[in-house]
Amino acid sequence: MQAWKRWALIAGGGLVWAYTIVHYWHGAFHYQGYGDLFVLLDAVRQWLTTRQFTAEYVYLYPPLFYLVNAPLALLGNQAAAQIMVVTNQVLLVVCLGILALAVSPRPTPRLWWGVLLPLALNFRPLLLTLAMAKIEIVQLMLLLSVLVSFQQRWVWWVGAFMALAGMLKPLPLLLVLYFAWKREWRVVAAWALTITVVLVVCGVFVGFPSLVTYFSNLVLPRGVNAIYWYEDQSLMGVAARVFNVPEATKWHLSAKEISALSLPLGWTLRLLLLGGLGLLIRHRGSVSSQRILGEWSMAMVGMLLLSPFTRDYYAVFLMPAYVFLAQRLWSQGQGRSLAACLGMLSYLLVGQGVPLGVINHLPSIVPGVDNVHTYLHYGAPAVGYLLLMGAWALALRERGVMSPAAKPAVLPIGEYAAS
Repeated sequence: MQAWKRWALIAGGGLVWAYTIVHYWHGAFHYQGYGDLFVLLDAVRQWLTTRQFTAEYVYLYPPLFYLVNAPLALLGNQAAAQIMVVTNQVLLVVCLGILALAVSPRPTPRLWWGVLLPLALNFRPLLLTLAMAKIEIVQLMLLLSVLVSFQQRWVWWVGAFMALAGMLKPLPLLLVLYFAWKREWRVVAAWALTITVVLVVCGVFVGFPSLVTYFSNLVLPRGVNAIYWYEDQSLMGVAARVFNVPEATKWHLSAKEISALSLPLGWTLRLLLLGGLGLLIRHRGSVSSQRILGEWSMAMVGMLLLSPFTRDYYAVFLMPAYVFLAQRLWSQGQGRSLAACLGMLSYLLVGQGVPLGVINHLPSIVPGVDNVHTYLHYGAPAVGYLLLMGAWALALRERGVMSPAAKPAVLPIGEYAAS
């Protein structure tokens, strides 16, 4: 390589990392939106004092969440927030380590430090999750553990990790549909057994009435009490808002305010998505390391879109999918392919590599309404989720990866570089 090219790469890498450090520091530490954490800690304190399990947030926070957060609730709010901030930073390092084990083929140091790691650290849902001290980082660690365990065919660990992630907050419970479709019945059995054990433990320590309260409120009500928040990026949430123009002072719609077409549209989109995923994710057969990464990524997309409720920062679960896709396209020399274009557009819609303040300083799309509110109201991230699924579908079809390739069903982690 000529000297000027080498220095240009070094300078470019330096600029990328300078931006990444500033963006990460500002995004993860400057906002400090701990309001949700404080509200939930108050709910846990109420349970510790009265043994009454509040139903206000019960559809999002099952009994295990209360049990895990009980030690934090014994502290003051600020001390608890600082512990969560430090814990999440440590867990993020763990997540990146597991991600590095999962990615296949192994990226070169230049690719890892120059592209993949900045791609991960500039991902807005990740920064928002860190800034709000949310428990989704714990769930991300468990879901990455699901992936690595599945790569290694540790099927009972797959089910256990998946169940634990879903018992902290219920969204990951939907991932079991992927393994059921693939007829991984031992995974499903391990998932069900772990849930049973967790529920018994929670019944003993939190109270069995809490289980009744939780399961009676598990599915978000879709009747007269339904609230469709502007942040909801599920198919049903977007369908409920698409016929309404956003208002600067209104952040949600009630069931009475949505169009009569919204629910049929939402269910139609759900069924179409399920059919598409069913075609793209095949049964047992070819389970090369590349295919597992692609199927897992598309299953993550399906989990977010099929859920009754998906806040925008839940897309933190898609961060590994972008890293895997970038590595896949780079290793196959597909950097200018349609899959790469779709993946880049998806990342811009979901991950927003630029601070949101910049977006809000642009001319308003809807007069009187900030741009961030508008793009969430109309489901721009949800469109990005679909584009990511499309990018992976194209990437897996290239060079015969979708075909029954003659690759071993299990590749030891140390041998991924040769796959």
